[in-house]
Amino acid sequence: MAPVFPNFPDRRDPLWLKPFAERNHKMTTSFKLTKAELREILIRNWMTHDSLWYNEVAAKFGMAEARPMNLRVCRRLGRIEFKRLMKMVNAQPPANIEEYRQLFELARDTFVPDFMDFRIEYADNDTQLFQVEDCFAFRGMSKAGLISEYQCGIFERIEGWFDAMGLKYERTPDLSRCLKFQGKECRIAVRFHFK
Repeated sequence: MAPVFPNFPDRRDPLWLKPFAERNHKMTTSFKLTKAELREILIRNWMTHDSLWYNEVAAKFGMAEARPMNLRVCRRLGRIEFKRLMKMVNAQPPANIEEYRQLFELARDTFVPDFMDFRIEYADNDTQLFQVEDCFAFRGMSKAGLISEYQCGIFERIEGWFDAMGLKYERTPDLSRCLKFQGKECRIAVRFHFK
């Protein structure tokens, strides 16, 4: 059987199995990206993909289908990315707020784009407060005319992080509709129950 892509490398080739960074390839460009620039473009591209995909699903199937699909995907993504991060740094689930804070801040530095305008506070030994000032999802969904039916996928992703850490918690308020759309402050409190 002829290969579908005849000019594509054979995946059985030992070179193909090496991580890209270890391959002996010559850079033939004078363009360079810093690690911060690389992180920014990767996150922006991922966020653009997320937005475009959501809009296509909503256009084809309607928000009644797109909304729960988005929430499930965001939750699963959060679990997967956080488990990978914990594995990379050999971290155990946090036993207290300080251990949690260390892991959360690592994830924030790794996964959260700089254009997300929010503050985090730790109110006591078991509570984290999120204050979202300027939300890209609110802006994007408003622009697309879908904000009245939008349910927060951003925090669903963060709750996937909590799942990956095996945390028990209570979150307030109800996020079944965008708080900013309701004319409220986007202020979320999470109270953890550490073992």
